[in-house]
Amino acid sequence: MPRSSVAPIALVLTLVATAGDADARPFGEKGQYIVTTDANLDYQRDTIRIDGADDVTRTRFSFRLAGDYTSFRKVSFGMEIGFDGEIEGFDTAKGFRFGGRAGYVLPLGAVASLWPRAGLSFDNTTYQTETAQVTVRSTRLTASLPVLFNPYPQVLVGLGPTFDHDLSAKAATTVDVQRLTGFGVHMTLGFWWE
Repeated sequence: MPRSSVAPIALVLTLVATAGDADARPFGEKGQYIVTTDANLDYQRDTIRIDGADDVTRTRFSFRLAGDYTSFRKVSFGMEIGFDGEIEGFDTAKGFRFGGRAGYVLPLGAVASLWPRAGLSFDNTTYQTETAQVTVRSTRLTASLPVLFNPYPQVLVGLGPTFDHDLSAKAATTVDVQRLTGFGVHMTLGFWWE
C-alpha cells in the first residue's frame, strides 16, 4: 500500500479508538444499557424444608440472561429470563424463569463497583421421576450482591453471593408445595453501552 493511503486509515483508527475511551463514562451513569449473563456459571445449593422429614439438599445449574437500564444515575431497572435444569439419578427438573429487578451501583474505585440487585420472578418448573411428573409454578424473591470489575472499558466481570426464596409455590395452580430457599455464589459476565 502506498504511504499516502496508510496515513488516513491509521488516523481514522486512532480517532475511533481514543473517542470510544474518551466518551466512556463510569459504569452506573444515567442512560446506560447493561446486558449480563450467568451462562452456566451459576452454582447454588438449595435446602428444601419438609415437615416431619430430613431436609433435602441438592445442587443446581442454570443459564440466565438479563438486560438492565440505568434510568437514573446509579439506579438500574431490568428484566431477566432464565432456564434451569437439574438431574439427580433418574429424576430431572426443567424450568423457565421470567422476572424484573432493580439495582444500585456503588463505585469502589475507577474500575470496580458493587451492584446490589433485588427482584421478583415467576418460575415454571416440571419435575419428572420414573413414575410421576408434576409442574410447579412459583413466585420467587431474588437478590444478589456482585462485586464487578471493568478489565476493559464497558466490559463487566463479577462475583458475588445470591439468595432465592419462594414466596409461593403451587402444583397444578391450586396445591401448595414445598417452598425453596437457596444461597449461592454466581459469576457475572456482561457489557454495557450508552
